[in-house]
Amino acid sequence: MTTRSWVFALIALVTSSSVVAPASALECPAPQPLAGHGVLKETPAQIEKAGEMLSSGDAGEQAETIIADLRNRYPKAENAEIVNYIITAYCPVIAQTATLSELEKKAKMDQFVHQLMQKIY
Repeated sequence: MTTRSWVFALIALVTSSSVVAPASALECPAPQPLAGHGVLKETPAQIEKAGEMLSSGDAGEQAETIIADLRNRYPKAENAEIVNYIITAYCPVIAQTATLSELEKKAKMDQFVHQLMQKIY
């Protein structure tokens, strides 16, 4: 599956809501392997740091900072790779927020993904 296909599948997974079925736990994507061609070479610690950064204030503003940093360090990175990286970093933060219901977590991720797509594309 290409990176772009992966991002769109991920977006569909994150933004889908269960109207009829009871809410289930938010499922987050796994980080991409570091050895892959065309994949951002970020360690789990770097991904976690990005997640912390995104949760430290306005996630939209923090996402812009992360996007600029990634584009600076990886000028050939595709937009889809950057989107995947940022969603992979932020999703666990939301998934572990005990004060939000599962529906609220999914809604928050949906809103974040929507804003992120506007910033990237």
